[in-house]
Amino acid sequence: MSRLSFSATLLLAVSSPALAQQAAFAANDTGPAVDAIFETKDAAVVTAGLSPLAKTDLTKGAREVRIWYSGFGNPQYLVLIRQNGANVSGRLMLWWDQYYENTPASADARVDNFVRNSYDCGPISKRDSHFGEDRWISSTCEAKLKGAPDWKALLAEVESHALPQSTAAGADAASEGENWGLTVERKTGANYGVSHYRTALSFAAPEPGRGP
Repeated sequence: MSRLSFSATLLLAVSSPALAQQAAFAANDTGPAVDAIFETKDAAVVTAGLSPLAKTDLTKGAREVRIWYSGFGNPQYLVLIRQNGANVSGRLMLWWDQYYENTPASADARVDNFVRNSYDCGPISKRDSHFGEDRWISSTCEAKLKGAPDWKALLAEVESHALPQSTAAGADAASEGENWGLTVERKTGANYGVSHYRTALSFAAPEPGRGP
């Protein structure tokens, strides 16, 4: 996979100047994802009122793809595409985690303010999340996209780059930083698969008045 143009195109459709500086990147295929990368992702979908895709029951003939972009800053991005017959629809969610040591009230709220000021998205949903010794506030909101994305073309682009499907449960243990990059989940009926692409960030040329 040489360049993930499908993700860059969709992220640029968000009404926010902050995204335009983060959308240029390249990626290398690294094979199946592992369980560890879903610790915060599963919490995010529950916060958004959904279920983890591996545990979601789809109707006959339905298909769903979830594309997770996890980078070095917040917020992160989740693209959801659902196909039911000839109908293909999609959404773009922003999500971020705010870890704390003592109480949820002590969680850092600076990302909340950044999202409200820099992105055009709906109400922010929050949920206190626990996994082992980790404690964090999981936050999500749905981006308001410019125009109407061609979800069918985006789905075709995703599938053209798909790695062989493999369930996360059978994968090896994650190395440090394994959860950075693109994780693509796909489910058709009862068949579920996931692939992970480690991301190598690249920076576009500076814009006047915007810095590097």
